[in-house]
Amino acid sequence: MRVKIIKVMEVDIYLDVLLIINTYITWLLLSLTASLTHTRSKPALRAAAAFLGGLSSLIILIPTADKLLCFTSLLLKAASCVAIVAVSFWRQSLRKTLLLSSAFLGSNMLLSAALELLQRLLKTRYIAISSGFIYMDISPLNLIFSTAVIYFAVCLISRLFEKSLGKLNSYRVDFRIGCKAFSLDGIADTGNNAKDLFSGLPVIICTGVDIGHGEKLRAVPYKTVSGEGVLYAFAPESLTVTDENGTSKSVSALVASVCGDEQRAIFNPKILL
Repeated sequence: MRVKIIKVMEVDIYLDVLLIINTYITWLLLSLTASLTHTRSKPALRAAAAFLGGLSSLIILIPTADKLLCFTSLLLKAASCVAIVAVSFWRQSLRKTLLLSSAFLGSNMLLSAALELLQRLLKTRYIAISSGFIYMDISPLNLIFSTAVIYFAVCLISRLFEKSLGKLNSYRVDFRIGCKAFSLDGIADTGNNAKDLFSGLPVIICTGVDIGHGEKLRAVPYKTVSGEGVLYAFAPESLTVTDENGTSKSVSALVASVCGDEQRAIFNPKILL
């Protein structure tokens, strides 16, 4: 038996659909947050956080007519946002958790705005947005199909954007480790997929330079068509990438040095997104 809990914009909100839709959407938004911030999230923790996101949609039941209850609802939504991120991206620093929460909240707001615009343009009665939570009265088959279309569209756009980044093949990579500062020619290469297993940060591979040795080295396994091995990477104090137009961007990544004749830094263009 389905339980109708509220009516929004002439759409009957059912408890089971509300929980499933918001759990599903929270999973997608956490995946997007992980991709945008280059932060690793374990599937089990992401699933738990997504379920928590589904439960948090019950905040929709709090009446917003009263100012005190409305303020309470806002506090609960902010707290649930941080809790969802903290569960999905376990054992992050407070600063990183706040950054991830901002990215998650921003993604949520963009999705809500896009769906609200779609609802107004199509004047459909199958989409309802209340208190920042989304409800779509559609069948599971349509939901899966729509997600598949969106997923492949995002992948296509991402690939095209990566190719456009690769065309700007003149970069400068500047970073500092301790008292040493380095400035190398940069090469955008989508084939560099090396990532730290614990932090999820990408690794910029530097050739022709010795960035030093120390206790803060991180072992990063890598695999190429010619073989596999381990890179020893540092977390620099500062790291910027400047393109041929003079636009600089501060990025989050590790750096590792390998043998080579030319002094250059090879990075995946995704770090510029």
